[in-house]
Amino acid sequence: MATLTVSIPEKLKKEMDQHPDVNWARYLGQKLEMHARNLAELKRSGRI
Repeated sequence: MATLTVSIPEKLKKEMDQHPDVNWARYLGQKLEMHARNLAELKRSGRI
């Protein structure tokens, strides 16, 4: 598995820290995968 490092504003980090039950790495991985698939579909359909 590859590693991706992101920078976020301190304010957002503090908000995220209020939800320790959320696996943020997994959540972001799922969202990035979904977005990549959507982009691939748009490209296949000629919309981008």
